[in-house]
Amino acid sequence: MIAFHIVGLPVEELLLAAVAAASPVIALVGWEISSRVKRFKAFVRRRTADQPPWPRWRTG
Repeated sequence: MIAFHIVGLPVEELLLAAVAAASPVIALVGWEISSRVKRFKAFVRRRTADQPPWPRWRTG
């Protein structure tokens, strides 16, 4: 097997360390995005539930 080196360090070890460091950050970003989407959907549901089913300008 051919081992590539960058500045004397094996590339496999650098990639492993980079992936290990990036995984929690990627997970946190995903959780933050899903949380914001859930809050936005709840906000939209709350706004539509407060409004009457007909336009406000229409009376009777």
